[in-house]
Amino acid sequence: MEIQIESVSELGRELFFRIEPEPVFAEREKIVEEFRRQAEIEGFRKGKAPACLVETRYGQAIEEQLLKKLIPAAYLEGIRQHNLAVITDPEISEVKLDREGLRFKVYVEVKPEVSVKKYLGLTLKKVEPEPVTDEMVDQILKEWEKRPELAVSIIDPEKRRAWRQRIREQLETMARNRARAAEEKQIWDQLLQEARFPVPEKLVRERARHYTEEELKRQNLQGKSEKEIRRLAEEIFEKVKPKGEEDVRKYFILEKVAELEGVGCNQEELNARIQHIARVVGEPEEEVRQKLEKAGRLEELQNEIRLDKTFGLILEKAQVISRVILPGETSGNAVRT
Repeated sequence: MEIQIESVSELGRELFFRIEPEPVFAEREKIVEEFRRQAEIEGFRKGKAPACLVETRYGQAIEEQLLKKLIPAAYLEGIRQHNLAVITDPEISEVKLDREGLRFKVYVEVKPEVSVKKYLGLTLKKVEPEPVTDEMVDQILKEWEKRPELAVSIIDPEKRRAWRQRIREQLETMARNRARAAEEKQIWDQLLQEARFPVPEKLVRERARHYTEEELKRQNLQGKSEKEIRRLAEEIFEKVKPKGEEDVRKYFILEKVAELEGVGCNQEELNARIQHIARVVGEPEEEVRQKLEKAGRLEELQNEIRLDKTFGLILEKAQVISRVILPGETSGNAVRT
């Protein structure tokens, strides 16, 4: 087997494969024999039809089976020989099968070399949640009063107090989440500034397509033509592509930090995450586990936990400042934790 590799971008690689006729014909003969043993052709007992007749009857299926065996095996052997850290699914093209053997081309993208100069001890200015006022609670309660199904329960004094408490708790939770998001953004701004590397374009496109599909679901597309929807999708795609690129960058940064810090995911942590998912979706834990296993998502879930732990470590090791030190003040005027 011959393999030629060309770099078509910083991370893009084209692999050109050529497999000599002998191993191709040998594998074809094995597949023909498999078909012959199972073939039921009029005038012959099962498994007794001549190979030439089987090839005539099942030629296309034989060729498809041949390519399914040869191409994946050759591809895996190729990336192993050349030690390629492939991170995207292979795009196979220019397949040609004839008396000269098998030739085909594969496009892949490889893992970028990521260098994070600093990730521990980053500066984090504490963000306090916005206080929830009675006016904010009253405003939402007024909106709820307009809903007929809630009007009676809101009028009742005791139930009204309960509704007010529920609203306050929800607003306080939202305020805490916004504050945490603002703190995390500070960390990410520093991490993204510290790490410069090319990102796999295919992964960026896949992420952008995901955001595009989610946004299209929220759009009112009734009455729009296919052409209008396609144009809208293209506009959304270009708009969300930077966010898709940022997501990919974040992933590789956390992957690198996890590698440097030896962060992993044990079985107990995986079980806890599955239990959490089961509670959220309201399904039995074992049923959720089986679904994840069937979908091949357990390894993906473990990696997700690993990256969550990694970002948690970065946050934990951040240098937290309660307020900005003004000119003329000493560092003792600001509280650090």
